[in-house]
Parts: sequence; structure tokens; C-alpha cells
Amino acid sequence: MANDDAPAAELPEIIVTAQKTAQSIERVPLSVGTVDGELFQQSGATGFADLQGYVGNVTIALSPTGGDFFVRGFGTLSTNAGFEPSVGTVVDGVFYGRSNFLSVFFNDVSRMEVLRGPQGTLFGKNSTAGVFNLVTRAPDSGNGGVGEAFVSDSGEYAVRPVLNMVFDEHWSARLSGNFSRDDQGELFNTDLDRDEVNVAQDTLRLRVRYDSDKIRTDIGAFYSDQRLNANNFQLIKVSDPMLQLMRQYDADAEGRLDFRNSANVPARGATRFAGANATVDYPLDGLRGIDKLDFTAISAYARQVIEDRDIDADFSPVPFIRDTLIDPSPFRQLSQEFRFTGHDDNVLGFGHSIDFVIGGYWYESTLNANDVFRVEDLGAALSYVTAAQSGAPNANAGLQLLGMPLTRLAFPVGRLVDLLNPVLNPLLGGDQAAYVTLDQKTSTQAIFGQMEYFILDDWALIAGARVGREHKQGHFTSTAEGLLIPLIADQNDHDTRLSRTETEFSPKLGLKWQLLPNANTYLTWTRGYKSGGFNALPLNDRNLEFDPERATSLELGAKARLLQGSLRLSAALFDTRFDNLQVSTFATDSGAAAPVFLNAASARSRGGELEVHWMLPLRGLAFYGSAGYADAYYRRYPDAPAPATSEDSTQDLGDRTLSNAPRWTAAAIPSFTLPLPRDLLATLAIETLYRSQRYVDVDLDPVTLQKATTELNGRLVFGTRAGGWTLSLAARNLTREVIVDQVLDQPLAAGNYVASRADRGRRLSANLIVEF
Repeated sequence: MANDDAPAAELPEIIVTAQKTAQSIERVPLSVGTVDGELFQQSGATGFADLQGYVGNVTIALSPTGGDFFVRGFGTLSTNAGFEPSVGTVVDGVFYGRSNFLSVFFNDVSRMEVLRGPQGTLFGKNSTAGVFNLVTRAPDSGNGGVGEAFVSDSGEYAVRPVLNMVFDEHWSARLSGNFSRDDQGELFNTDLDRDEVNVAQDTLRLRVRYDSDKIRTDIGAFYSDQRLNANNFQLIKVSDPMLQLMRQYDADAEGRLDFRNSANVPARGATRFAGANATVDYPLDGLRGIDKLDFTAISAYARQVIEDRDIDADFSPVPFIRDTLIDPSPFRQLSQEFRFTGHDDNVLGFGHSIDFVIGGYWYESTLNANDVFRVEDLGAALSYVTAAQSGAPNANAGLQLLGMPLTRLAFPVGRLVDLLNPVLNPLLGGDQAAYVTLDQKTSTQAIFGQMEYFILDDWALIAGARVGREHKQGHFTSTAEGLLIPLIADQNDHDTRLSRTETEFSPKLGLKWQLLPNANTYLTWTRGYKSGGFNALPLNDRNLEFDPERATSLELGAKARLLQGSLRLSAALFDTRFDNLQVSTFATDSGAAAPVFLNAASARSRGGELEVHWMLPLRGLAFYGSAGYADAYYRRYPDAPAPATSEDSTQDLGDRTLSNAPRWTAAAIPSFTLPLPRDLLATLAIETLYRSQRYVDVDLDPVTLQKATTELNGRLVFGTRAGGWTLSLAARNLTREVIVDQVLDQPLAAGNYVASRADRGRRLSANLIVEF
């Protein structure tokens, strides 16, 4: 988005790197949504999820332990550590294999770009739905710094300092930090008397740049420590027998969607991130007669270690079952990219100019995922199962035992089992637990190239391809102690080794009509590839792996900057088809209470995006609007999981909508900038963000339908023309929309549901930025 801090008759030029080279957005032949770094600071946003409403056909959820991105209705839930994202995450040219790395880079941002549709040709695997491309601020030419302080009425506050240093004519550096806390959290846990989902972050990032006429070297490094109380689900629908049992442990337990939950496991989430990268740009202009040629090499290393990741697997105050880590779970990656980008005014005397990129890519990663599922209390477990069965939708609520309703016997029967523990332990085993692990190694190599060849003065042929090879090795183990976990979760002991090798081919073809320097129309056909892989919760030896998915997309688009640069328009129509779509679900051929990835048959999404940014003739008045439409549905999915309340284990979802796929998204943001005395400016913006209804679980259970939402936000920004200081006052969700991003069946208790709430009600905030 453009800067609306100062009145102007002309919109500033937006430079993007969507094609691995710096270009004006009006010259890029693909659908790109952008958010300027200033909006990060002015909107009252505390994370990337708060920015999703500004870009059409985009859905984002992000935490220290996982990230979920959906573009045009397609994406992958991070419910399993073995997942590979469908939307690639790229920061300053570096691809990150796990989406939650993005949480490190929320501050000191120059620009966010969302590349919609398959991007396999230039960005490779795991970009079938699109690419989230983030550009952070580089060192600038002056000594100084920025002090930023943020505070909200919902308990969040942050200090984000920046120090820019220039050492001589060649060397400069930029050090930025993000130290944030949340004293209130998203939920209050009535059983543990504590706040939940209260993310705290301590992050430092460093960029060092060497710049001369011959070479530019950009070296980056980061370290981030992020942690939270991690009980993020709350029961929203509970049977009477289950509610009676829960209130034996927590009298305040309830089953409705509000800002309270009740869970007995003191769950924690803690992740440490670290990484370093080096980018070298070397100009080779004139080599072999090419007018402009640049060589770029990007080397990168990154790691995340999930040190704590606990789940109260029954989502209740009943001490039944928990899922925790056996040991810290590390993910590491190492990558290297070499590429040549260039421009030449003619090709051997034929046609006109050509722009091209050609390169090679190498990537390796390792993952160690490990979980222990443990029954906390044998008596409570029996109480839970009894209450679940007596409260199931098809159960006989009037069932009696010795003249007493079974619904009232759940808790006393559990207490009786506790008394009989000395007798039962030798029979069932003392420790009721299952230990599951996955050790995974991935190696990827690829070569790629793409060109825009102007066969006529204003008509260009677009052609490109990527050829890659990936090899994965996985070592799975599952070991149980006691008899209960195998009975309730269909666990069986196994020690399994698997390997898989895949070949990627991602071509791109198209035509581009560059009618004016600031206007183009294009038609492209592209393919994308997302690798298959291994499930990281191998309770049994079924469903250990899943196959790759592939996307094919046709896109027609147009972009223009008109009216002497005061109006920017962008529009695109698309038709995307997925084969072997990967979905996160519970296996339908077992009673396992752990999500796995399986392949649906095929899916399709058709629709379009429209973006308008206009500096109106009335000085200081501006308007930004975006709209996205995506009709995303399964073409074939005959063995999809059925709702938990169904008597069938599967259902046919052919021609039904995908989950997490709102059909409509839209934003309308008028703003007005008014000059004030003493060279001050004031900007008022009103934001209306709309998102149509969508299901938030794959089985399309009616309980999982999130209704349409219309969020009303406002911001008032004061500052100086010279940019010395800025004060942003923001109000978010003034309409108090209730939003959930996931609803699940309560494990082993059919008819009970839990939800993860995404909104925080109305939120007021202030952000002060001082430059020195």
C-alpha cells in the first residue's frame, strides 16, 4: 500500500521482486498483493494475521510453533510437524521450509508481497498456492536510529528499536529488535487460573552491507526466542454428561465460544529461531555482449528448535490424555542459490528486448519430530470415556446401571478405579503412554530459467521451466507402555524406514502486452509442485507417507497506473486445478486421535482479484480497495472424513467447497490527510474488511461453519512532514466480530467440539515512532 502520510497528486512507484529481480509492479505479469511496511506500524497490527484482510484471497494464521497460509482457497494446516507448506515463505530472497519462521520478521519491514497462484518456475517446490515474499529494510546511508513503542488495551506492548550505522563509504549495518509481551492473552484458563496464548518474543536481527561499484554483499543474521501458554482451544459444544464430569474438576468449566477455556495441562509453547545468510550481487554488464547482466549468489542457514509444545489432547479439565514432546524438536535447513538475471535490447538481431533469469538451487533439511501421548490418570480416563459414550449423539441418555443413570456414574466409577489402582496396574501397566518419533532428511536440487522475450515492440513471449529432484528419508518409531493407548488410539509398535525420490517439472508459458511503460495485460499458464512426504505422528504403521500435489493454473490479468500516476489498477482472473491435493485430516481407516496428511483426488478454484489505489482530485483524499473471489471446491473426494456425529466413517465431498476458503474477501479504505500548523500532518483512515462464510475443518461439519464477518477498523496518524516522529492511534474490530480459525471434534467424545478463537474483540492501540 502506498504511503498516505503526506498529501500527493501521484502515487509512489512500487518496486517488487516477484520475479527475482527488481521491477515496477505494473510490469510484472502475475497477480501480486502488496502491503507497505508503514502499514505494519500504523494499523495496530501485532502479527501478520492482522494484515490478511488488506489483500484479496489470502488467509493467514501464525504462531511460534506453526503457520497456516491459504491463497485462493488452497493451503496446508500446520497440524503435523511433517507438513510442507503450499504457500512458500521467502524473506530477503531466502526460502524457509517452515512458515513460522516468518514470525521472526514482523518488525522493520519494507514491503510484504503475496504472489498468488503456482510459482514453481522461479520459487520451486511448495509454492503450489503462491508465495509470501517479505522484504526487510536494508541499511541506509545515514547514522541514526528509530525508537518504536507499542501498547494496546488488550495487554500487549512492544519495544522495537532500530540502529543504523555507516562505517565508511562502503560499509553500513542495521540492527533491529522486537521485544514484545502480552499480559492478558487471548483466553483465560479457569482451571489453571492463567492467561493463554500470551505470546512473548525477544528478537534481534542484523544486516551488514558492503556496497561498491563492482559488488554488493548483504549479510544477515537473526535470533528469536518466542514462548506462550499454549492452550489455544476452548470447548464450544459439550454434552450434558461431559459437562457434568468437567465441572467435577473445574466448577467454572463451560461449553460456549467466549474468551475463557478450561484445560488441566499447563501447556507451553517455546521456539528458538536462528539463522544467517549472505547475498552477493556482482554486475557483469557487457559480458558476451549482453547489455545488463547480474550474478547473484544466496547462501543461507536457518534452524528452529521447538523446545516446548504441549497439547491437552482432550481439551478439558479432566486429567485424561496429553501430548507433549519427548525431547526438543529441531528443524534445520541449508540452501544455496546461484542465478544470472539480465536484459538485452535484441537477441541475435531478431525481435526486440529480452529479460531473463537462469539459475540453480540446492537445499537440505533435517527434522526430528517426537511426541509422547500419555494417560494422566486411569480413573479420570475411564470417567471421560464413560461420559463421552453416554453423551454421544446416538447414545441412550437414560441408560442405567444398578438403577443409577450412567450420566451420573462417570465420576464415581473413575474414583473407584483410582482405589483399585494397586490391582489394575499390574494388569494394564503402570505407565499408559505411547512414544512416537520421525527422523527426516530432505535433499533438493533444481535448475530453473524464465524469460520475457519481446518478439514485437510491445508484445512479449513468456517462457520458463524448473526441473528438480528431491530425495527424502524417514525413520519412524512407535512404542507403547501399558494397554490403554493402543486400545483408544489404535496404536501399534513399529520401527519403519522409508525413502522416496521425486522429480519436479514446473513450466510456465504466456503472452504479455506492454501497451505503456506503466500498463500491461498478460495471459499465463503455469504449473506448480508440492513434494510428498512423511507424517510425523506415526502411532501405527498406516498412512506414514503422502504423495506430491500438483497445480495447473491459467491466469488473465491487467495492470495500469493512470491519470498522471494518481490511479493504480490491478485485476486478474484465474482457473487453478490441483491433483492429489494434500489435506490434513484424521485417518478414516483407524480410530487414531492424531491428524495426518492424506491426498484428496482433485480440486479446483476459479475467480479473480481486483485492487484499486486512487489519490482523488481533492488534495489529501485517497482510497484503497481490494476484492477477491475464489470458488474453491473438490472436483473429486469420494473418501473424505465424515463428521464425527455421522454413522458413516467417510463421505463424498465431490463438488463441495474446500475448508478455509471464503468465497469473497474485500477491503475498502478511504483516508484523508490534513496539513496542520507547525509542519504537521494528520491522517484519518477507516477500514472495512469483509470475509464471507467458510468452513474451518475439512469434514465440512455444520458446526465448523464460520459465518461471514465485517470488521471495521480506524486509525488516526499524526506526524511531521520530515518524518521525525509518528504517533498512530488505531482501533481494530470495532464491530466486535467473533472469528475462529479452526474447529475440531473433541477426540474420543463424538458430538463435542473445540475451537481456536482468532479475534480479541475490540482492540485499541497506540504506536509511537521517533527517528533520531
